[in-house]
Amino acid sequence: MRKNIKAIGLLLAIACISGALYQGTGAYLTDERKVVNHLDFAGAKGMQAVLTEPAWEPEKGLLVIPGIKLLKDPQVTNTSSIDMDELVALKVEFVYTRDSDERKKGEQLTKEDMKLVSQVFEIDYNSDDPKKADWVRFKGESREDVRQCFYYKKVLERQLPEKGETTVPLFTQVQVRKEVNNLMAEKIRQIGGVEIRVSGRVLQQMEGERYFGLNSPEEAYQAGLFQELEL
Repeated sequence: MRKNIKAIGLLLAIACISGALYQGTGAYLTDERKVVNHLDFAGAKGMQAVLTEPAWEPEKGLLVIPGIKLLKDPQVTNTSSIDMDELVALKVEFVYTRDSDERKKGEQLTKEDMKLVSQVFEIDYNSDDPKKADWVRFKGESREDVRQCFYYKKVLERQLPEKGETTVPLFTQVQVRKEVNNLMAEKIRQIGGVEIRVSGRVLQQMEGERYFGLNSPEEAYQAGLFQELEL
């Protein structure tokens, strides 16, 4: 049996976060000023998905001060051209920006730098809210990790001829912690900032195919069908 799988890989309204001093304590969050949907598909013809973050407004993210909340809401929509339901998983990576050392550009942060980023910025992951938890973080990973993977608990239905279903956002905001001071902001500036990179996988859901792990998102995860995200 051939599993139908597609990769959705993109720079999702990249958040380039860099520390700076601005009449006291502050930091800057900038990006490419656009949402870039760069989709690489592999698998069954007709299976498609789009990753977007509609609430992100780059012009509002230029100046960030302690306590400020910036709306960012990565979410996936089933856009298959045929009536095909999907299983979805996403990966979040924290990487060095184009303003970082040439040798580090695009590479994942070191554990030391990721610890610093976690001290400055906080993300409201859906998976961490017991009242929501529509997304499930992969076992053994935590919000402080430089790479975190999640699967969506529900099957994403196509519902032709209507618009396909959209997941709830993986998270909805990036907040600068209130306790951020000048020294912490300066350390962020020194590493050149950080990009939040999101990519993912979608599988064709096949009802009753428990043996192959395609019946539900949890079964797909348990069967290791989203394992490529962990590479």
